[in-house]
Amino acid sequence: MPDILNTAVSGLLSFQRALGTTSHNIANVNTPGYSRQTVEFGTNNPSYFGGNYFGNGVQIDSIIRSYDQFLTREVRDTTSAYARVARFSELSSRIDDVLADPAGGISPILNDFFASVQDVADDPASSTARYAMINTAQTLAGRFQSIDTRFEELSRNTTNEIRGVVDEINLLVGQIRDVNISLNNVAPSSSSTQQSADLLDRRDALLNELAEKVDITVIDEGESNLSIFIGNGQTVLTGIESFTLSTQPDVSDPTREVIAYNGLITVYDISANLSGGELGGLLDFRDGVLDPTRNALGRTAIGIAETFNAQMRDGMDLNGNLGQDFFSYSGPQSIAFSSNIGTPTVATVISDVTALTTDDYQLSFDGVNWTLTSDSGSSASVANGAPATLVFEGMTLTINGATAVAGDQFTIKPTLAGANNLQVITTDPSAIAAALPVRSSASLNNLGDADISPGIVTDVTDPNLLNSVTFTFDTPPTTLRADADVVVGGVPYLAGAAIPYSNNMVVEANGWQVSLNGAPQAGDVFTVEANIDGGGDNRNALNLGNLQNSGIFDGGVASFQETYGSLVGFVGSQTLAANLERDAQQTLLFQAVDRQSSKASVNLDEEAADLVRYQQAYEATARLVSTAQLLFETLLDSVR
Repeated sequence: MPDILNTAVSGLLSFQRALGTTSHNIANVNTPGYSRQTVEFGTNNPSYFGGNYFGNGVQIDSIIRSYDQFLTREVRDTTSAYARVARFSELSSRIDDVLADPAGGISPILNDFFASVQDVADDPASSTARYAMINTAQTLAGRFQSIDTRFEELSRNTTNEIRGVVDEINLLVGQIRDVNISLNNVAPSSSSTQQSADLLDRRDALLNELAEKVDITVIDEGESNLSIFIGNGQTVLTGIESFTLSTQPDVSDPTREVIAYNGLITVYDISANLSGGELGGLLDFRDGVLDPTRNALGRTAIGIAETFNAQMRDGMDLNGNLGQDFFSYSGPQSIAFSSNIGTPTVATVISDVTALTTDDYQLSFDGVNWTLTSDSGSSASVANGAPATLVFEGMTLTINGATAVAGDQFTIKPTLAGANNLQVITTDPSAIAAALPVRSSASLNNLGDADISPGIVTDVTDPNLLNSVTFTFDTPPTTLRADADVVVGGVPYLAGAAIPYSNNMVVEANGWQVSLNGAPQAGDVFTVEANIDGGGDNRNALNLGNLQNSGIFDGGVASFQETYGSLVGFVGSQTLAANLERDAQQTLLFQAVDRQSSKASVNLDEEAADLVRYQQAYEATARLVSTAQLLFETLLDSVR
């Protein structure tokens, strides 16, 4: 009878725990990340009696968690991939919306600005047209400033988000470490291989949350020996020991922050090695879209300012003064590395806007030479001097390296601030140089039918630009003489020298150029002089208007509109590709989650069937207890 009773009790206890496990499954049917638990039964060790082995009932060998390592890793990997591209897509869409806005973008106001320039060309004496040109230019500059300010704010927000994600990563790693510690603490003995299914579910859920933040590699060696790696194999958790991440200013640019890995001894910058998750999406957006977009926008602003200023300086205003700069902007930034030992200085200016790129540059000193390397890999070098001058890709760098030490470096940002500080510095409408500074005329007493072109300016800095020069044809009119030094066909002629005449001959002098053509008569006189009181002259205004469609960038190939259109196309293509990839990754994630759920989730129909099965087994085992009691009482009664 004791054997029957012990066997019955083992069944009661086992089926009671099986019913408890089934109840636990049902209670957690809606718990995210919960994996169905299943009871595994096993027989107790048998007893030897009378030459035979007799069974001693049942025991619970283990509580099995419905788990598939491959499906779990698949969900984790697709979660990381989707989180990265979803964050990237969201942020890129913000830039795309700003640049491609038909009302708030650059293209509409740029067209309006050049339309106002054309209005001045149509009526150069009109103060109304001149005021309108200044006002439209101020609106254009304000639009550049407004867009770049929004991008700068987005840059600050991105930096704050990077900090927040890094803090969340550290928090999640700490929570996973705590779960590992708990898995050790709840083990019944050091030899037990059974782990808490609920704690394992909790750890898997935390790993999925961590994968949303950054791409991770997980090595599970059983028990609490779980390790997590990021980047190029940097360990953030090994068992119960964790390593933290942090953000810190970049040594090459204190306005940017990098991801630092705090190892046992050294702190490493691992930003370039991180991918996946929200952190990967934020870094990809900042480095691959936001910074290039701000550089390209700044280059467009600088191109407009530089070319417009240069053309304005070639003209003359209503007051008879040579034209002055119309726009101003912030020049290139030269940022010394915080790790520099020496104290060299670098001054950078834009010298050729047609060669300007959207790259940033790193200037480094090896002890002998300075080498400038762009983001795209192009480079140039110059020997250290006092100072050294380096001309490269539209920039002129003046390096005072007297105190330089090998290893000193600078970050050069030629165009980043170009749009943010674009301003109109001309407020007086009469200061708009719509005319050219020189004009040509023929004497009213001329008898021939020769004429002279209006003239163009070739060097506005020539000190004799506004000096008058007179041409007089000899007898016979096969030669002419000038009262100043001139150059014809590349041949210089001193004042008063006989110059052979040919039809359509080009004459250069004092920073201007004219052409003479036709059949002159002896004594015909032509004059080139300062364009004083040239209020009706629109030649320079026409030149200003022609800048709209002129090749400016990329070696003089792309116009302002084409360059800005390329920027809009770049951001739009990045956003479209990100949206397509996001949708694809979302589908893959849903499929992976469905596959894992089919394996691990609770099925209420199955649990209901298990309840009935375990309940019936429990009732049957309880009857064994009653039978054992009846047999025991019968035995007692027989000997009483």
